[in-house]
Amino acid sequence: MPYQTEFADIAYPDESGRPCALTFRIAITASSERLAVVHLRRVNPAYQSPMSSYIVRDRILNRILDSHLRGMPLKTVRLVVEDGDKTAMFPIEVDFQDYIDRRNPHEATPVATGRGLFTQRVKIRSEFVLAGLTRVHTSHSKPVPVPKDIARALR
Repeated sequence: MPYQTEFADIAYPDESGRPCALTFRIAITASSERLAVVHLRRVNPAYQSPMSSYIVRDRILNRILDSHLRGMPLKTVRLVVEDGDKTAMFPIEVDFQDYIDRRNPHEATPVATGRGLFTQRVKIRSEFVLAGLTRVHTSHSKPVPVPKDIARALR
């Protein structure tokens, strides 16, 4: 059976730094691959929407991951944004430079590229990427329809 927390308020700055607020909750799916779904719901149309601004979306998501889902494998987390009658899921991408800078587990191997130059090949295992221990972003993510199992968990 799916589980949902109650909606809670969260205040955030819009792209110009003005204060805004929305509600969010976390739902757990009942599927065999149990997922944690961060559900953002804009309640005031005067505030900038995370549906239209990746800057707003990323600020809110990183705060929630750090405060509510810290230590959970990021591969088990999904982001759903609801804005009026529109609902979409946004794929979450890891900021790999931040991941490496924070000295999270990875393997770096120097690779010769020619003319005496070297670059690094970096290997990161997905199970080592944990929520709250590195920044994530959705800036390159295109909204996709919400899968049925996730939609069921949000009902």
